Amino acid sequence: MKISLQWLKEYIDFSLSLKELEEIFSQMGFPVEEVEEFEDGDLVFDLEITPNRPDCLSHYGVARELATFLNLELKEPKFDLEEDREIAEYDIEIEAPELCPKYVARIIKDINVKDSPQWLKEKLVKVGLQSINIVVDLSNYLLYAFGHPTHVFDMDRLKGGLRIRRARQGEKLLCLDEEEREFSKDDLVIADLEKPVAIAGVIGGEDTGVIFATKNVLIESAYFNPESIRRTARKFGISTDASYRFERGTDPLILEKISDILASLIQKYAGGRVLKGRVVRGDFREDRRINVSVDFVSERLGEKVPQDFVVSKLQRMGCSLSIQNGRLEITPPSWRRDLEIPEDIVEEIARLYGYSNLPSELPPVVFPQGLRTPVRDTRWKIREMLSNMGYFEAMTYIFTSEEKDKYSGGNGEPIRLTNPLNKEEPLLRRSVLLTLLDSISLNLRMGNSGVALFELGKSYWENKEGPVEEERLAIAETGVVQERTWNTHEWRGSFYSLKGTVEALFAQFGVKSRFSEAEHPLFEKGYCLKMEDAWLGVVNRELTKKCEIPGWVFAAEIPVKMFLRGKRESFRDVIKHPYVKRDISLLFPEGVKFSKIEEAIKATGISILHCFSLLDIYTGKGIKEGEKSLTLSLIFRAEDRTLRSEEVEQAVDEIVRNLEEKFGAKRRGV
Repeated sequence: MKISLQWLKEYIDFSLSLKELEEIFSQMGFPVEEVEEFEDGDLVFDLEITPNRPDCLSHYGVARELATFLNLELKEPKFDLEEDREIAEYDIEIEAPELCPKYVARIIKDINVKDSPQWLKEKLVKVGLQSINIVVDLSNYLLYAFGHPTHVFDMDRLKGGLRIRRARQGEKLLCLDEEEREFSKDDLVIADLEKPVAIAGVIGGEDTGVIFATKNVLIESAYFNPESIRRTARKFGISTDASYRFERGTDPLILEKISDILASLIQKYAGGRVLKGRVVRGDFREDRRINVSVDFVSERLGEKVPQDFVVSKLQRMGCSLSIQNGRLEITPPSWRRDLEIPEDIVEEIARLYGYSNLPSELPPVVFPQGLRTPVRDTRWKIREMLSNMGYFEAMTYIFTSEEKDKYSGGNGEPIRLTNPLNKEEPLLRRSVLLTLLDSISLNLRMGNSGVALFELGKSYWENKEGPVEEERLAIAETGVVQERTWNTHEWRGSFYSLKGTVEALFAQFGVKSRFSEAEHPLFEKGYCLKMEDAWLGVVNRELTKKCEIPGWVFAAEIPVKMFLRGKRESFRDVIKHPYVKRDISLLFPEGVKFSKIEEAIKATGISILHCFSLLDIYTGKGIKEGEKSLTLSLIFRAEDRTLRSEEVEQAVDEIVRNLEEKFGAKRRGV
């Protein structure tokens, strides 16, 4: 916005140096981009006016702001208007009140359109405009003086009346910039009884513009919906001085005054008869009130601001207010469209009080603790455990390709995106592991020898009841995750490493882990275990090749709800009595699974059997073909006494006898 210093001083008296004035403008929030000096000694400042301050897109607006800031008196310009006896009447209707709430017209007859006087031409040149004729120049002068756009029609070229309406599809208008534009029904136009004569709030039409032969004119002063003007201006690629202001919001209560001022100026410099009264259509009413206390302002600014200062500045801004017990009920002025909530008042007081006068230390920041829920606590517990175990968390996109989705295992039907970000990935994933594999591939391509990742994310599918969303945990490891150093062991991704991780998680959450062999498209046949809806195994080699992963990937996918169902064991006193350990080696048929052996031992119900584990599996020299040797470690312990060797041996014999009956097991060497 270009502001002439001489023009500014027509509305306010002040004496400031160039440097002081630049600093004041900056403190007001309008930094100076450029200063231009003219031959007559005038300085023109190019100010950067923020979009929320359209009230300062004029000389009077900037003067009003400067007066508030410096506690100076603002000069109200006077305009003399003599009305004719003939009453102003014209057929005007607003057919789209939601886009144009109010329309005011003034009529002047018998004018003499001529060239503009030198003073007016000079003012316009300083703000970047060229002179056209006295009527158009005065309309532009008023725009830069008071910030509200007006338009002047040649009444003799209007057909019967004016309609403020939405355009009809396919209607066209030759605009003042000599370009023809075609409208759609979303555009707001000013039309006579035959066709559009202007794009409302943007640009007028060539056929009804004021020329030197014009005798009778109609002055338009209106308020248009900012969003409508913005949409139309963007659509046609037009940015005029009028649209720039209308789309930011003009003063809706200045319409009559502006039409009177322009009428008086035209009468003064172009003669003519100003018909009595105005043609007014529509109305604009609002009740903007903001309730705020001085304590609220001081608290937000971190500085005790005197009540007298707040009241004085608000009144100078044009606010009407009432005070009761330190609380202010503020009615903002019609030209301040940006004042709506208490925080807006705080911002204004801060600007006027001076940011340099406010304390610079930051207020203490208290991070609110989110609502704790079992699901949230479970997530963080999983993250903490896996991170401590050496896994890194990944966060991937939820989109996948049709080619990868066929490995997801068939949970319902995949959900297809209407407008996917990537045409090659039009589906929402039904398995979190599908997208986690992409992160593994990326890490390996970047030179890592191995990787161990996990992701807590959502999977999606659709069944007969509708869309389903389930949170799952995916864990995967491959390659040499951690190389051996002087104080660490090598960690190479393996099935047993991953299974141990999953079992540790289940143990922490009190989930009884009992895996069984199964098949799943995500995993290699013969290398897949299942427990309820949890899966664990070696990822299908076809899938890893599609993901450009060269080696074996060991992975698991577990619904988070399984962790929520776990029951953790309560604390028991430490057993004070010593335990007894017995290791036994048994021959079993090669096809017997250890899980079955485990079930059989637990089924004996021996009370003193504290725990047991598999120590060794041996096949080879000394072992018949079709057999295998398993070495079991049995721990016996009683809570109330020290065990006798006889009862321990009796328990061992019972276990062996049970295994002999169920699996044909034999003690080695017997």
